[in-house]
Amino acid sequence: MRVLALLVCLLAPVASAQPDETPEPVQVMVVGTFHFDNPNLDIVKTEGRDMMTPEMQAQITEVVDALAAFEPTAIAIERTPARAARYDSLYAAYRAGTHALHDSEDQQLGFRLADRFGHDGLLAIDHRGSFPFEPVLEYAQEKDPAFMTWFVETRARMEDEENARDSTQTLRDILRAMNQPDEVDESHTPYLRIAAVGGGDTYVGADVLSAWYDRNIRIFSNLAAAAKPGDRILVIFGAGHAYTLRELIESADWMELVEATDVL
Repeated sequence: MRVLALLVCLLAPVASAQPDETPEPVQVMVVGTFHFDNPNLDIVKTEGRDMMTPEMQAQITEVVDALAAFEPTAIAIERTPARAARYDSLYAAYRAGTHALHDSEDQQLGFRLADRFGHDGLLAIDHRGSFPFEPVLEYAQEKDPAFMTWFVETRARMEDEENARDSTQTLRDILRAMNQPDEVDESHTPYLRIAAVGGGDTYVGADVLSAWYDRNIRIFSNLAAAAKPGDRILVIFGAGHAYTLRELIESADWMELVEATDVL
């Protein structure tokens, strides 16, 4: 009874402090993309393309014009909070005409859109977690040959598909396809296949998926902390993050997920 009474006392002020009106939801559009500057840090390696050519700059402008229809109040990019001041400085220099845009998506898309809507800066919401994939390969080479076969064949297929895509489709078409909900769902499947490696034994695969979720949950935490009621936040991130970020956003009752394909 004492515990119950204490809980009532603790919760009563919280309940009475609730506002009469429900705050406006935070609308979030997640745009999953490949990395324009092609650092090739991911497992799947691609040839990439030169984003600074006149042709690609025209295609980037087309994508920026399309995304502008969302009318974002904030742009979130795949940079850590520790680097926020650095990117705000670069963004200010860009607006002043003293910084030429780098070929990364956070500048080619993020800086241009933020400038178009007069934003003072961008939201740096990334978290650099670990991705302990080497133990998975070491384990599978010894004990799970079926996974190794799947991994080699799947990586080769994905690299061929992405290289072919880059040479035949426009940037807007690529991003539209990457952000189709069924495509986002499919992109998460390899993580689940990895999670099965070492199950019941070492859990090396589960460790990878756990680390991946941990990173994305922390990214969501940064996003949620920066969001204000009524915001319209455009999140520009590597496509691999889209599934988990979308899941978290859809589960947050103060947020609304807006499909990127609505404007792309």
